[in-house]
Amino acid sequence: MEADEIGKLLQSLAERFCERKALRCLLRFLPAYFAPNGLTDGWEECRTALADTRALCRDDLKSDEIEDIGKAINLVDRMLAGR
Repeated sequence: MEADEIGKLLQSLAERFCERKALRCLLRFLPAYFAPNGLTDGWEECRTALADTRALCRDDLKSDEIEDIGKAINLVDRMLAGR
């Protein structure tokens, strides 16, 4: 289930950002964390926040976080495409 996988990725990212007090990343990321509501608009908001986090916080992100954000974006894209 893609929604479960996305949830696990979002949870993991949130924990890592909190653990290292990456406040700029959290500022951009938290809308993605709270947006999924099962509806298209929630997934769109999640995707936008993930893309913003990756683009605007690139210097603050670790390589594994960039990779996981990319995975989450791909999964959200598949959800939006109805796969």
